[in-house]
Amino acid sequence: SPKNPGVISIRTLDTLSPNIWSDEDSDEILETTDSDELKDKAPPDRPYWANKIEYLLAQVGFSVGLSTIWRFPYLCFHNGGGSFLIIYILMLFLIGVPLLFLEMAAGQRMRQGSIGVWKVISPWIGGVGVLHCGLVLQCAHGLDLFYLVQSFQSPLPWSVCPLLRNSSTYDPECVRTTSTTYFWYRNVLMATDKIEMGGLPVKHLSVSVFVTWLIICISMIRGPKSSGKIFLSMGHGFGSFIAISSYIPRSNNCVMDAFAVALLNLVASLTAMVFVFATMGHLATKNNNKCYVK
Repeated sequence: SPKNPGVISIRTLDTLSPNIWSDEDSDEILETTDSDELKDKAPPDRPYWANKIEYLLAQVGFSVGLSTIWRFPYLCFHNGGGSFLIIYILMLFLIGVPLLFLEMAAGQRMRQGSIGVWKVISPWIGGVGVLHCGLVLQCAHGLDLFYLVQSFQSPLPWSVCPLLRNSSTYDPECVRTTSTTYFWYRNVLMATDKIEMGGLPVKHLSVSVFVTWLIICISMIRGPKSSGKIFLSMGHGFGSFIAISSYIPRSNNCVMDAFAVALLNLVASLTAMVFVFATMGHLATKNNNKCYVK
């Protein structure tokens, strides 16, 4: 306005205004988007990824995890095999890639994490970003770390049934099931016989989750400079695509990135499925022979 000429310049440069989606600001936003200086420059307090390779590997590292190695073959085996693959690939391109592009574009355009992006879209739904953080806090792979530590024993604690105290007889509960199932419920989860029987959190799992988050914090404390070198195996929780994309210039072609990440995830899933099925087939043959002899 003539009385306060500074208002126009501030609103023009404020690309992260809460009213970013309103009609009255659309023209100013388009002008800002067309500005090469603001298009390719990040805010001074927002660092860049060292290079495009690190950025893509970080995205792939989030999408390719334990679900790719085990969950995908499990779903394929229990839902029709080849027919499941056809539906999966179809839904990947109809729903998966557009949603992936949406998250990447939001983070890349607004250059904020999940909480900031949702607040920019609307202050009323800012709680969605907070919910993302809450879910992430519960998704640390404490179980992975616990099993990793236990795997340094010989023989593996889940490969044989434990003996009863002061006896050479195996635990009858373990004999009725399998050693792996017994180890999971009695040693890892320390599950009770009834749901009414409460208690304190399991100590070894709590320590595992704490150590896992400590490793993640140490690896990401310097931002993209350090997370690009360790981050490949630490893709946790929801809203991570938004956060990862917020460190890339706005001129980046996130459409091609979305297709690349989706295709790499598909290739990794199919490759893992081949090895998982081969291993399961071998174990099933061995167990069948043991059962026949017994």
